[in-house]
Amino acid sequence: MDRIEQLTIEAECTRLMHQFSWAVDAMEYDAVVKLFVPDCTFGRADVFFKGHAGLRQSLESRPRDRTTRHISTNLLIDVADAAHASGKAYCLVFGHRGPLSESGEAILGTPDSLIIHSAEFVKTAPGWRFAKFHIGLSFRKPAKAA
Repeated sequence: MDRIEQLTIEAECTRLMHQFSWAVDAMEYDAVVKLFVPDCTFGRADVFFKGHAGLRQSLESRPRDRTTRHISTNLLIDVADAAHASGKAYCLVFGHRGPLSESGEAILGTPDSLIIHSAEFVKTAPGWRFAKFHIGLSFRKPAKAA
């Protein structure tokens, strides 16, 4: 594999990671599902979901009154070959529960958490897709006192 092909794969997989965050934040779950192969594995912490149906179940369980913004950084893509790659990124998560202002803004607080996105990518006929995706918690806010 030449350097141009490697950089192209890295760029396409990086874009896929960003597309995931944008679609999740917009609650565009059909768009999220299209980023994954049909027999994918999706995990949040120690809970795993299989296939498009499991992925959709996980996404639909997110609170509808919670607005999120995922800020991904330190993306690292490792190309195994012309059809396989893996990647990871830190992701700072901001969240807001409840209604937004009339202009669509949320009150900005401190981040809710710092998570790690880990992914395995596979090249398919339509392009690169997630075969596996895991969200692991790295830092979180302390629990509020009752």
